[in-house]
Amino acid sequence: MMSDSFSKIDELLQIKSTISTSPSNPLEKTPTAPETPENIPLQESVPSIPSELVPSIPDGYQFQIFNISGEKIYFFSNAHVDTGTYIESPPRQNEVLSGKKIREQVETQSGKWLRVGVPFYKNNLISGTLYMTAQLNEGRLPQIYGLIVLAFGLISLCGWAVVFVLSRSLTRPLIQLASAAKQVFSGNYQPYLPDPGLVKEAEISGLIQSFHEMTERLNQLERMRTDLLAGVSHELRTPVTSIRGMLQAIQEGVVTGNKANEFMNIGLNEAKRMQEMVNDLLNFSSMESGETHTEKSQVLLGPLLEEIIQQFHTIPEYKSVQVEFDVQHSDLVCMCDRSHLKQIFLNLLSNSAVAAATHIKINARTNQSLITIDFSDNGNGIASAEAPFIFERYYRGNSRRKKKQGLGLGLPICRLLTQANGGTIELQQTASTGTVFRITFPNK
Repeated sequence: MMSDSFSKIDELLQIKSTISTSPSNPLEKTPTAPETPENIPLQESVPSIPSELVPSIPDGYQFQIFNISGEKIYFFSNAHVDTGTYIESPPRQNEVLSGKKIREQVETQSGKWLRVGVPFYKNNLISGTLYMTAQLNEGRLPQIYGLIVLAFGLISLCGWAVVFVLSRSLTRPLIQLASAAKQVFSGNYQPYLPDPGLVKEAEISGLIQSFHEMTERLNQLERMRTDLLAGVSHELRTPVTSIRGMLQAIQEGVVTGNKANEFMNIGLNEAKRMQEMVNDLLNFSSMESGETHTEKSQVLLGPLLEEIIQQFHTIPEYKSVQVEFDVQHSDLVCMCDRSHLKQIFLNLLSNSAVAAATHIKINARTNQSLITIDFSDNGNGIASAEAPFIFERYYRGNSRRKKKQGLGLGLPICRLLTQANGGTIELQQTASTGTVFRITFPNK
């Protein structure tokens, strides 16, 4: 920077073979009066140099300029020391004039100095040499070393903190997965798992997602196993009670003759239906996936409803419930599995009786595409907050009614059986004065 600055000052860098002896020249130097720190001109004593062309010189630096002949034409010192490395002739000037830069260390009484020599140019030609000298302050080395050690310590601390944070972000989800695995081993198939969307590492996020899917599958299998056992006990209760009631009536002579034979036939049919029901419940998982085996046939709704109502009244606690049906015409036929349809109707009748209904009406209608069967009663109805969940397995609503409502599998199984026969079942309306369920089947 100093070399470039002095190269721009034409009036001060007229390279001469001799140095002017005029005392008024601020660049004056007489051979008989060697320069000392007291008579060396400072920057402010050289008014002919435009200050904007000379860069700011920090403390502790000295500059000397020589022409090609080795004569000193300028000197500047900003080193606040008693003795500097003032030189009368340029060291290793030939090397510098050849375009090289020199670097050397100088020993003086005031201490060690570092000196750099560079050529400076005018009109793209080497016009002289410039030397910059600065004192080596060895006393600052311990401070510098201390700063280096402090910086190294801070960098190490920051690095350790970054590694700690990153390792925690990696290990925390793995620790949670290990805890979840222990919970699954102990039988809890719904353990706490971290949100995979909050984990930045794709591999760990994928592992959490896979673990979540595995626990969901295990939980589903456990529910299916429990549902199978509960469904068997729930769905066998009605036919077993019905058969027992009819056989007891025959044994005690309540019914005789043709009526007894009719009860025997109904009981035999119920035993057959119970056997088919057991087969269906043993394949509960296939029923849930829509693969329930059905044997569809043309079923006359009128005679089937008469048989179901008669069987329903054989249960002692349901004798007082009045049941009537209205079929659009006597030869109304539904294409479905007879045993499945019978099981659906009995479940709905039992649910109405449990809801304290005293009157149940079954209305069957048909049009060109659908057969619609409405079950309406005057029972207590279903609370509006419970209505969305009545087809969920094990849902039994208000805890005060759980004992009467069984295990909460009746309506879910009704829906599965209805869907297996190509139909639908839904809660049409409910209120404190009664409930209406609607079943629809395709009219084939």
